[in-house]
Amino acid sequence: MNAILYINKTGCQWRMLPSDFAPWQTVYYYFRKWKLGGVFEEVMDALHSLIRKQAGREESPSLGIMDSRSVKTSHHVDSDRGIDGNKKTKGRK
Repeated sequence: MNAILYINKTGCQWRMLPSDFAPWQTVYYYFRKWKLGGVFEEVMDALHSLIRKQAGREESPSLGIMDSRSVKTSHHVDSDRGIDGNKKTKGRK
């Protein structure tokens, strides 16, 4: 696990993993196995729930907020241009 965290933090190539860790093939094998098995997502979900409980909140948020922004398009692009109803801005979301 320390080798996987090292790769994540430094961004080095698998083959450039320092010799302090297991051989890169072994580390990569477990990384791929855990990634495809959804282990990282399970750990992150458990940590997220734990942190929310410690902060005195419910395990799962009850509300989500999304925002969008209109981006002006080039005058050379003629396809699919719309108008943002509130901002009256021509562009794309």
